Amino acid sequence: MRLWFYAALSWTLLIMVLCWMPRAVVQKAGGETGFRLPNLDKLVHMALFMGFAFLWLMASRNPRRLLLVAAAGLALTVITELGQLSPLVNRDAGLADGTFDMLGVVLGGLAFVWLASRPSHAAALATRREAA
Repeated sequence: MRLWFYAALSWTLLIMVLCWMPRAVVQKAGGETGFRLPNLDKLVHMALFMGFAFLWLMASRNPRRLLLVAAAGLALTVITELGQLSPLVNRDAGLADGTFDMLGVVLGGLAFVWLASRPSHAAALATRREAA
């Protein structure tokens, strides 16, 4: 449980660092790669929040964890998008980014539910809950 908690907490901090990285840093990093893919940032948002949901679901023992993680994902989406509007960060906040963030939360939840429904993993999760 602690490992999952620390992984989820670290992942959440990573999201905040990446989302609040100043525009100048993002442009410099993106300009050096030369790799261009339309809407790559939306896929990155989705992947980051998919990891967020999955890791927090693995870390939690609360029976209502799906609802709690979805609410936390929505809160983190709003916080990171609003943070991008700050003069220090100076990046574009947008509904599209937030939509892909929440799509990632849903996909992370679905991945967790799928994994938890597999017999070998369901038994491990049940054992972990009983040990708490």
